[in-house]
Amino acid sequence: MHIVDGEHGHAHGHAHEHAHDHVHEHCGSCGGCEDKKPGSEQEALLSYMLDHNKHHAAELADVAKKFRETGKEDVAVQIEKAIENFDKGNLYLSLALSLVK
Repeated sequence: MHIVDGEHGHAHGHAHEHAHDHVHEHCGSCGGCEDKKPGSEQEALLSYMLDHNKHHAAELADVAKKFRETGKEDVAVQIEKAIENFDKGNLYLSLALSLVK
């Protein structure tokens, strides 16, 4: 497990490795980005974050299952409540993304 800290403004542990392949670059006034539609960087970030959140919700479901298997039903229930909130948030992010496209 490793800890990711500060990349998205928070710290959290991961039991796996995955790439964060988006880049936050802010260009000057070189004119090289003039053909991009307004908001395309934000749209890409929103899409990335939606997928990222879905991945974390799936990971949490596995964690809940493992706690349940060890007899920690109360822990599993609380994690599943958190997953419901992830899912609700992801619904809003998905709606926002559909409005951008």
